[in-house]
Amino acid sequence: MKTWGSAQSYCRTHYTDLVTIDSEEENLEVKKIIPTNDNAWIGLYRVPWLWSDKTQNSFRNQGSVDFNSGNQHCVLQNPSHLWSDNNCYIKTFFICHQVVRMATTTVKIATVTDADLTDPAINAQVLQQLGALLTRQGWTDFQIRWKTEPKKKDKN
Repeated sequence: MKTWGSAQSYCRTHYTDLVTIDSEEENLEVKKIIPTNDNAWIGLYRVPWLWSDKTQNSFRNQGSVDFNSGNQHCVLQNPSHLWSDNNCYIKTFFICHQVVRMATTTVKIATVTDADLTDPAINAQVLQQLGALLTRQGWTDFQIRWKTEPKKKDKN
């Protein structure tokens, strides 16, 4: 349990920042994390209303109470799934988020074919079929691109 400022410092030191909520789905995920019957700081603060990581998105919890208290500049999500502004100096739970950088995996494939693999239409079809195969195997959030290695030069 920390004040909003201490929570922000902790999150920036150990993760990325206090949580930024961009959609109702993310808002529901945050609700699942908050201990029962407790509040938790999120990354929204006032003057003007911005996210701690300086991103600006238009999502606001539709069920929220009005943010109108004079000296209450930091936002909590409560157990009822509502957001409310509060005094930044109270200590409560908080939720950090971390940006995860995905590793790049390169797969080399040798082919034996009469098809012209330099043809963009054939390249697109092969990538589409590989993508469909990976999706059926349970892979998500991936990108496939075609990279042709330069041909080795003959020594003669």
